Amino acid sequence: MTLAMNLLRTRSLLVLLTSLFAAHSAVANNLFDDYLSARKYDATFAASFADYETGRIQARMAGNAYYPEARFSRAQLPNESGDRQTVTINQPIVNADRWFSLQEADPRNALADVGLQKNQFELAQRLFGVVSALSASREKLLLNQTNIAALQAQTDSAQSAFQLGMGTVTDVYDARVRLAQARAQSLTLNSTQQAATRQYETIVGTRPAPGSYTLANNMSELKLPALETFMDQARTINPNVRASEIGTLIGELTRKRAKAVFLPSINASVQRSQFGDNTITSSGIALRLDIPLDMSSYARIETADLALQKLKDTERAVKQQVELDIERLHSDVQASLSEIIILLDAIKAAELSVNANEQSFKGGVRSSLDVLNALQALHQTKNDYVTALLQLGDRLLSLQITAAVDIDLALKQVQTQLFKP
Repeated sequence: MTLAMNLLRTRSLLVLLTSLFAAHSAVANNLFDDYLSARKYDATFAASFADYETGRIQARMAGNAYYPEARFSRAQLPNESGDRQTVTINQPIVNADRWFSLQEADPRNALADVGLQKNQFELAQRLFGVVSALSASREKLLLNQTNIAALQAQTDSAQSAFQLGMGTVTDVYDARVRLAQARAQSLTLNSTQQAATRQYETIVGTRPAPGSYTLANNMSELKLPALETFMDQARTINPNVRASEIGTLIGELTRKRAKAVFLPSINASVQRSQFGDNTITSSGIALRLDIPLDMSSYARIETADLALQKLKDTERAVKQQVELDIERLHSDVQASLSEIIILLDAIKAAELSVNANEQSFKGGVRSSLDVLNALQALHQTKNDYVTALLQLGDRLLSLQITAAVDIDLALKQVQTQLFKP
């Protein structure tokens, strides 16, 4: 008896572990986890790291402006019979051009970080675009299958009524036309879903789990912060705004470097010249004062001034555009929220309309065409709800990205707002 009980317990434990493993394997995808996977897999995002590393290298080069320079030369002078080897090390002491170049190190590092942030935001938006297409095709395919079933029932009913002499052949043809249209649409939706699945796989690296990104049936409450809250945050940390501000700062340093060409510089120089095995010139340290006189530098100053003015104008245009985008997206999100509430009421009304038309048709008050039109209205309203809900997600994510909200918070809010848990 004890052995049998132990075997039974062991079997129950195995069944429990198997069910837990199956449940774990079937965990639905979510936007933030898929975003983390896309950061490791997506080819476009991986390629953007080259630009990031290039920016960091440029920052290191600027930071090395005051490093000493070493030169080695080997030449034969006219009055010597062999080669002379000369090693020279120059250390800048006072050099305005190098000083302003050194000041570019931190801005260039910041510019590289901002560029990476922009690529992260762009990846999040591309991911949601693919998820939106995947969810839309799946939801509309399910709605279409429901519509096909309803139209098939109407077709069978019209055929039976016609055979019994209680209906007309026109009712049969009307139902068949609607049914054929719905079946044809299912082919397009299947193709769209397959394409969205492949696109999802190219970004995330895996196929979506069954049941992932199923749209919520009811609209959860969304407390949208005030417009000025988004405005203030966008003016401060929006990556496009920051990039334009940093670009202007680097432009100012470039103009100062161009003007610094005419300033004298002081450099320390260490030189050792050797001919054969004998040192002809003894080693020594010298201070050198350089006063450059290059008339072409005037053109460099004028070019730097024009470039700086262009950067300032670009910065002003970027800030204006970001403010316009924030205002537009904030208004669009509010419009989407209102539209979804209206569509939810419209779905309830369309369902009541279908039921009323069916009852009226049985009572001889309505025709079968009225029932078909009611079914089509219900199907179209549900499709409009799917489109409006996904459009809300796109606008909400765009609003938060433009305001530079943390990606994890933005994606999690969209996930909660649109999809079933």
